[in-house]
Amino acid sequence: MFNLLQIDATDSQAMTASLNAAFHGKPASLLIATGNVASMKILQELEDPQRFSTNWIACSSCIGAASSFGVDQVSDRRLTLLVVEDPAGSYGVASVVQVPGDIVQQAAATVKAAILRAKRPAELPALIWCMQAPGYEEQIIAGIQQVVGDQVPILGGSAADDAVTGEWCQYDGQQLAGNLLVIAVLYPTVAISSYFSSGYSTEPFSGTVTEVQGRRITKINDQSALEVYNNWLQQTGAPQQAPGQVMSDCTYYPLGRQLAAKDIPFSLLSLPTNIHNDGGIETLSEVQPGDVVTLMSGSKEQLVRRASHVVRVATNNLRLRHQTEPAAALIVYCAGCMLAVRAEIEQVQRSLTEALPGLPYLVAFTFGEQGCFADGYNRHGNLMISAVLFGQQHQERLP
Repeated sequence: MFNLLQIDATDSQAMTASLNAAFHGKPASLLIATGNVASMKILQELEDPQRFSTNWIACSSCIGAASSFGVDQVSDRRLTLLVVEDPAGSYGVASVVQVPGDIVQQAAATVKAAILRAKRPAELPALIWCMQAPGYEEQIIAGIQQVVGDQVPILGGSAADDAVTGEWCQYDGQQLAGNLLVIAVLYPTVAISSYFSSGYSTEPFSGTVTEVQGRRITKINDQSALEVYNNWLQQTGAPQQAPGQVMSDCTYYPLGRQLAAKDIPFSLLSLPTNIHNDGGIETLSEVQPGDVVTLMSGSKEQLVRRASHVVRVATNNLRLRHQTEPAAALIVYCAGCMLAVRAEIEQVQRSLTEALPGLPYLVAFTFGEQGCFADGYNRHGNLMISAVLFGQQHQERLP
């Protein structure tokens, strides 16, 4: 039911040959693909992609993908595809070019279109998987939930490129663009389990956000956001920040909002990407006035361990709730985390292989992550890790 493919994306002829060699029968129920920007761009030259599947959803991943095959290097020109073959299930993909100011309505219309394409208009999907450009993720979640409510898990990631230059792209099986919202609805014949988490610790420094401009935090506790943030960094012994692009410098010291589900605390992170001359801190996710933000800290050891931990929790949930073992996994791992542990990323991949022995899995490195926390609510965050596990097709009960 699940298969993993690596496709030569050197050029359109190589890609077509690789796909032709892999597909001999009916089109797949769903294709989920990722790779670096250069590899993704070859998709726009692919002739008749619908013969491989009528449901494609893909986005670019920072540097490339990781999977049960290994880890892509900068020079690699290949796409990795998770192939879902589930003729008794239902799947639908729809897309729209994002238009600022109308994102909520666009997301609502797009998920409606995906549900209609799955031919399940009166049913809620088991999972919604979305891929989009960074910038409007909270509004996308709000639009989707206008249609399906807050009971359907929404997971996925925001497309990334290699140098944060805005070259990211998304693909829906027909068009490739840098500002495409692609939504897949899944009605599989197997059970699904997911988990969404960060690998950071809380520091004893918090403040209330008192002024924002879009995704720019301008004041914390009625003071310059940068002054407050630098004061916290100084007290932890970390280097202070100056105006400019700071994404890589702040990866180990993001801001977090502390939440709880059934008295179990968890954190939703916001990564500073740019500091402006007025002391405003721009992040990759929305923070609202009145939110309490806490300085978070991370380490290479935490980030290396966390991916396999997230997979193991999702595996245990699958066993406990559905009495089945995993058959495949979709994993989203923040690109900022990946770049911070780039020298150890193969260790991360090996730990995932140990947690999913012999199983196909696909990892995208993204500039924003969407997931469902233990409290049942879908959210967008940064420096997060998510895992979706698909159960075995023949669900034999565990002893």
